[in-house]
Amino acid sequence: MTRLDEVKGKSIEKIKEGSYYRCFGDVQIASLLSRIQGLIIKNGHELENLILSYGASLLIHDLDAHLEHQIMAPGVRLAEKKVIKRSNLIEGHGIEPDFIIFQRVRSSQFCFIIELKDGYEYDTKASSKEHQNLHTFLSRNAMALQSYQSFCKIVGFNAPSREDIVEGFKRKFPPEQAMTGAEFCELLGIDYEEIRSLRALDREFNIEYLINEFSLIPEVRDRVLSRENG
Repeated sequence: MTRLDEVKGKSIEKIKEGSYYRCFGDVQIASLLSRIQGLIIKNGHELENLILSYGASLLIHDLDAHLEHQIMAPGVRLAEKKVIKRSNLIEGHGIEPDFIIFQRVRSSQFCFIIELKDGYEYDTKASSKEHQNLHTFLSRNAMALQSYQSFCKIVGFNAPSREDIVEGFKRKFPPEQAMTGAEFCELLGIDYEEIRSLRALDREFNIEYLINEFSLIPEVRDRVLSRENG
């Protein structure tokens, strides 16, 4: 997991323009909350990098070369976003998914268009956009992917069930288009619990660091001392 002390803060000018400052009116509190938000974003990037690391043997480096063969070898292959963007056969136009997974089981070939989410709680507008982008991408590339049975999947990596993902995305798509992190990792043949355990290693540090940083803020420290002294 990314550590909070590794997340740089914004300038005072930027902090004062942001919503955290408008809510709390204190630059130091707003700056720390902004860094926490930055930590959440970096954790999402870290998750994608871990997937690529654990699935290194599955990676497709040239998507066009892969798609030129109508029949793939048995097993699973994985294309990440930057490889998808480089393709001349695939049309993305800015809505490329995080991953495309190709799978061959006996004589059947499958393609999964994947949007990977660390969490699974989104507002209505964001939920609609995520769902629509996946289907637009698949529609644009139906010909390029015609050798595969194709499916759109939104992965809620930490969600306990598909139903939790559907609820978190305001029921903008049916359960069959949801995929849990455990199902995603099973498809790739990588260890879901090991990844979760690895990401949890810095939690204790982050808690202690957060408490210490809050205690150094005069506004917070003075209010805590005032309550302790009655």
